[in-house]
Parts: sequence; structure tokens; C-alpha cells
Amino acid sequence: MATADEAKQRLQDADEHRTIYNGIMKNAAQVGVPLTMGLAMFFTQLVMGNGWWAVLWFIATYLLVWWVAKTFFSH
Repeated sequence: MATADEAKQRLQDADEHRTIYNGIMKNAAQVGVPLTMGLAMFFTQLVMGNGWWAVLWFIATYLLVWWVAKTFFSH
């Protein structure tokens, strides 16, 4: 049988796990997704032969997706 101390510890562990999960998801959404989409756009532009414009598309895509993810996950 679980004692009161074990139940209290499980509740604290659950809160800690939730905090870690929320941090990982926030960072993945605000850094990982924009970076991945920006790189996809960068390499697509390189394959299409757009040269230095590929860097501009990477930056524009990263900033747009970062803003959308930050806005979506801000509430």
C-alpha cells in the first residue's frame, strides 16, 4: 500500500515531469520547427539554383515560422 509520503512524492514527480515536458515542447516548437522548415526552404532554393537568395529565404522562413509558433504557443 502506498503511504501518504509516497503519494506526495508521486504528485511532485508528476509536476516535475509536466514542467520538463512543457519546456521541451516549447523549445521544439519555437526553435526546432522553424529551423527545420528554414533549412528545407534553403536547400530547396539551392536545388532550384537561386544561389544567395537561398539565404534570404532561409531567414524569412525561419522568422515567419518562429513568429507563428511563438504566437500559437503563447497562451
